[in-house]
This record gives sequence, structure tokens and C-alpha cells, in this order.
Amino acid sequence: MEQSSDLTRGSALPDIKQVQQEARTRAVPYAWLYTFPWWALILAVVGIWVFASIAADDLYSSIFDDLREGIALTLRVSFLAYGLALVIGLMVGIIRSSLPKPRTGIGGNIIGFFHVLLYNLATLFVEIVRGLPILIVLLIAAFIIVPAINDQVQAIWGIPRLWRGSSWQTATLALGLAYGAFLSEVFRAGIQSIGKGQVEAARSLGMTYVQTMRYVVLPQAVRRIVPPLGNDFIAMIKDSSLVAILAIPDIAHIAKTTSGSNFQYVPTYLTVAVLYLTMTILGSLLVRLVETLLQTRER
Repeated sequence: MEQSSDLTRGSALPDIKQVQQEARTRAVPYAWLYTFPWWALILAVVGIWVFASIAADDLYSSIFDDLREGIALTLRVSFLAYGLALVIGLMVGIIRSSLPKPRTGIGGNIIGFFHVLLYNLATLFVEIVRGLPILIVLLIAAFIIVPAINDQVQAIWGIPRLWRGSSWQTATLALGLAYGAFLSEVFRAGIQSIGKGQVEAARSLGMTYVQTMRYVVLPQAVRRIVPPLGNDFIAMIKDSSLVAILAIPDIAHIAKTTSGSNFQYVPTYLTVAVLYLTMTILGSLLVRLVETLLQTRER
């Protein structure tokens, strides 16, 4: 007994999952054929073929050169709009994560009034923006909101124009507002998933509301909502193609104008499809890497 206990203490126990996996491998030697990501292999082969065609064929090379400027603008709009959406979504999500409640005292009544006001304004923003197609949000921002802001700025400060309605700045603002409404619900669900006992324990230790959200609630909530946040980031890259409606020279708009002038629709849109697939697949791999790092830290 002593010898066996010494062996147990002196050597690490084998990983049960690893032992089970090795047993399955010995029992079914070709099991990897069922779990191999064949879809990734097919995409890799098609991508290599298209990029080889771009490098070897003058037509594909010229199309890729035309689209190169649109790649930079697409990535710029996607990243900036998503960063703005994260800020808006976090603020609105925190406001909507707790219902307004009656308070006592003059100070409590003032805080309660502002909470009711902010809660209803945030809810109104979410309901309106989520109820509109993103394309309509882009058109409203370009032809209503930005011109109205420019008129007010010119009337008050005498500045002729901040930026045009049909510009990449307007597209970034519109996409940020649209996705901010969607991300606010993700943040709200993540915050509300944290047990009330942890919040009450933090408050009993003397933490303020801001400290409780910063050190207790948000770190746990963010780990839980990384997958939906990553999915929305991939969707942002794809929905950035909608800015072509504003004649902004992104990938989609350049492809439309180029194919309309040379009538090379098949090679043009095949190249566009591969470019978008490359960006979204790389974004998916980045999201999976972040998830893996967060799971490693939790262990």
C-alpha cells in the first residue's frame, strides 16, 4: 500500500480524455477521416487556385490591382465601425442591464430620474435601430443625419461642412450605430448572466457600482460573450459591402464599376468572393484564438 501510494504521488495520473482518444484511434484507425475539416481543404485549394491565377493571368492581375484600394477601405470601415459598435454596445448594454427602481432621499430620486431617462432613451435607440435594415440606416445617415449636422455646424460655427454624406466616415458612423444596437443586447445578456450573489458580495465589501462592474461583472461577462462578439465581427466585414450604395470605393463598388466597364463578370466576382472569404476566415481564426487564450487563462 505504501509503495502504491508513493507511486501515485510520484507520477502524474494519465489524462482520461487522452487515454480514451488513443483507445478510439486503435479501435478505428481511420476515424480521423470523419473529423478532418474537409471544408477547409476545399476552400484552401480554391483559394490557392484563384491566387495562382491572379499571379499568372494578366486579366486576374489587373482585376486584383483594381480591387486593392477597396480592400484597404473595407478593412478600415469594418474595424473602425466595429470599435465604435463595441463602445456603444457596452454603454447601452450596461444601462439596460438593470431595470429602474424607486429610490429614497433627494439624491436617490435624482439618480433614479436619470436612470429612468437613460434606460428609456437606450431602449428607444435599440428598438428603432434593430427594427431597421442596415441599408436603410446607411441611407438615413448619409442623406438625413449628416446633412442636418452639417447645416447646424455651418449655422453655429460657420464651418461649411464636416464631411460629405456619401463618405467612408458616414458609412463608419452608420455601421457603428447599427451594430451598436445589436451588440448592446449581447452585452446586456452577458451582464445579466452573472449571478446576483457575486454583485451583492462585491457591494458588501464596499465596492461602488462602477468598481463592481469593472472588476467583478464585466471580466466574467466578456469571457462568456466572446463567441457572439466574434460572429458579429465577421458579419460586420460582410455587411461593409453595403457601403457600395453610397458610391464609396470599397471592394463591392469597385467590382461593380469594373465589371460594368469590361464585362468580365466571372473573374471579377470570383476574385471578390475569394477576397471576402479570406477576410472572414482569417477573422474566424482570430476569434477562435481569442477564445482559446481566454479558456487557457481560466484554467
